[in-house]
Amino acid sequence: MEHRTLRIFILCLIGLAAGVFVYYIRSILIPFAIAALLAYIIYPLVRSLESRGAQRSKAILTVYCALTIFLGIILFLFVPVMFNEAKNFANIFPVYAETWEAAREYFNRLSSRMSLPSEVWQILMGTIKDIRQGILRGMRDFADTAVGTVSLLPSFIIAPFLAYYMVKDFRQIKKACLGILPPNYRKDVLILAREGDIIFSQFLRGRLLISIIVGLLTGVGAALINMPFAALIGLFIAISDLIPYFGAILASIPVVGLALTINYWQGLLMLGIIVLVQQIEASFLSPRLLGDSVGLNPLTTVFVLLVGGYVAGPLGLIFAVPVAGILRVVLLYLWEKIV
Repeated sequence: MEHRTLRIFILCLIGLAAGVFVYYIRSILIPFAIAALLAYIIYPLVRSLESRGAQRSKAILTVYCALTIFLGIILFLFVPVMFNEAKNFANIFPVYAETWEAAREYFNRLSSRMSLPSEVWQILMGTIKDIRQGILRGMRDFADTAVGTVSLLPSFIIAPFLAYYMVKDFRQIKKACLGILPPNYRKDVLILAREGDIIFSQFLRGRLLISIIVGLLTGVGAALINMPFAALIGLFIAISDLIPYFGAILASIPVVGLALTINYWQGLLMLGIIVLVQQIEASFLSPRLLGDSVGLNPLTTVFVLLVGGYVAGPLGLIFAVPVAGILRVVLLYLWEKIV
């Protein structure tokens, strides 16, 4: 018993030291992390082609060619539109300021007619100020995200080459990783890896597909009501929807605020589109594409999202739920083994 406890303690120390080391070299690992995510996404497609008789190298190149063609079509169709919208995006700020000044004057007239108490008036004006700050914060966060993505461009260029070798040499990498572990723990690690793969793959692929569908529906809806920047709105909603629960709420504030700069009816229509799309996501898309893949109740999910956002920012919000689901499986497994 003492020998077993000592081994567990040593493994924990090794894991802690590895975690500290990874933290200090985290900037160097960004292209490897992107490559691992890409390899994880395309691996089922490669395996599917292999099952039809294709060699692994040719299967990887075939998947890359298909992805390149798909991304080329997307870039050809949407990038010019988004570029023009982004170029004209700065023109909305004077209109935005005028709209909020008009709203302030309207509430001033309303207050004088209704003889509102000063306390109520302060609360009302404070709420308007908070809404305006929320819209500005959302626009600023979106701009920061866009700039941050551009700064990661070298990592995105290197990642496909790294992902190629990760997928091609997956069996050797798996064998080398298992070889590091003590023989008695290899079976347990394989079991945990399979369960973690089920959780992470279902959540990640399902979340990506849902976000793409939600972004497309919202962008099409914005275009149908003649909203400017419909493509940017769809992209912004798709990125924000990667965050469970909070993403739709956070994204709706700047989008509806942008619509209000045109007129109040446009703002109500845009709000209605967002609410309708979110109902489609909650009632139809999420139950069928995600289900209960993580095994966390809503209260725990909200807590995990808050912790993930506090620790790692936007990436923490996106990956907090699947990571928490994997940790739950690992802790339950260790509890059954140790206790």
